[in-house]
Amino acid sequence: MIAPRRASVLAGSFLLAALPPVPGAAESPGAAAAADTVGVDTIVPDTGSEAGWPFGVGERATYAVTFGPVHVGRASLAVEAADTIRGTPTWRVAMALRGGTFFYHLDDRQASWIAPRPFRSLRFEQHLREGGYRRDRRYCLDQDAGRYWRFDQADDGSWRSPPGDEDLDEGMPMPPAALDEIAFLYFARTLPLEPGTTYRFARYFEAEGNPVVLEVLGRETITVPAGRFRTVVVHPVIRTGGMFGEGGKAKVYFSDDERHVVVELETSMKVGRLNLYLKSYRPGEEPGPVRPDSVAPAAALSPSGALPPASPPSCSPPEAGTGSRPGTR
Repeated sequence: MIAPRRASVLAGSFLLAALPPVPGAAESPGAAAAADTVGVDTIVPDTGSEAGWPFGVGERATYAVTFGPVHVGRASLAVEAADTIRGTPTWRVAMALRGGTFFYHLDDRQASWIAPRPFRSLRFEQHLREGGYRRDRRYCLDQDAGRYWRFDQADDGSWRSPPGDEDLDEGMPMPPAALDEIAFLYFARTLPLEPGTTYRFARYFEAEGNPVVLEVLGRETITVPAGRFRTVVVHPVIRTGGMFGEGGKAKVYFSDDERHVVVELETSMKVGRLNLYLKSYRPGEEPGPVRPDSVAPAAALSPSGALPPASPPSCSPPEAGTGSRPGTR
């Protein structure tokens, strides 16, 4: 998969205040990795006050994207709004990638609706445009029932279960406090990320992807378009395909401060090397209670330039005893 290009305007003063660039020698990730690691096999407590969250509504980071040595596009990570899913306050966070080359174009968007106490996903959407391939998919995660449902949007605009899955009326089982890929990236920001620690979580919503492993390799000072930063280097592995799959050799460079902003993301896959480099950063509002009072328009939920998809199922839990999927409302 080839990736995106461009980046928004650099938020200079905010960037310096939130992500202090620091000169000095880098600490080798390899040296830190040689230390004993600590396995964490339980859910890290995250049931306290939102005052400790390292992000708030309005936070936005933009990235220059390279595929191998070629600058091919732009990307962003954003806490877009507070929203409400089935009566539960959530953050809506999104990762978007856009760009390509003269023979291939990409316009992807993935969004996650995350609820606190405990940190968990309630909805996950993918809107992918990759060359001639396209996908509009929604996962509805019912944390109380411990099950999720998957819907794809058909050519006629309707939402339905993928071919062959029509019999899965009861949904698929998932672990407690389950997370999707985008939610895991934000969840990692809430962890101490001490070098030499290996975190293992059985919290990926698709069971075959567990355990998710976050190996904290060490500290390193790096230079990106936004400046020079001290970072904590993490090697994430989700037992699926894609950027964070076992064969992806991904590394995420988080800022070595209380925000743990993604400064660089790199992965080496069979199709080539994909890197994201921080170009601008804008902090959000001070972390506080999640409030459903800043919902963005529906058009913001679609890939750039695409019309918003027709309303999909509401993802409300199936009625007890009926065996029906979440209905439309």
